[in-house]
Amino acid sequence: MYDVKADIDKNRIYITIGRLEDEAEMQSLAQAASTECRKLKKEFTCITDLRKYEIQDDMFEDYVKQAQEAMIRAGMSKVVRVRRETGLLGHFQFDNVSMDVGYHAENVTTMEEAEKILDEKAE
Repeated sequence: MYDVKADIDKNRIYITIGRLEDEAEMQSLAQAASTECRKLKKEFTCITDLRKYEIQDDMFEDYVKQAQEAMIRAGMSKVVRVRRETGLLGHFQFDNVSMDVGYHAENVTTMEEAEKILDEKAE
């Protein structure tokens, strides 16, 4: 389960990831992220909601890397990840890949915190 949408007014992409069923869904998610970010202007921001994400096998990291690289090429400037307060720490899987790609995302536990951080950056 995932959802990817671009908010043109905020110049922000929202990516929500839950339990992914198979490699085809992983590919679809990576493609959707790449497609949606092209709707935005350079210096766009990103909120990745991982509160329902479940850790995937290592193969998934290749798709995460592809999506992250495509978003950087498209002009992504800052990322905030919304993670669970407790429990599985799936955001570490994203953190590891993003370090390889060359950026760091801030981790918070609510959408409100994420919006506030990125809205302050836009001012």
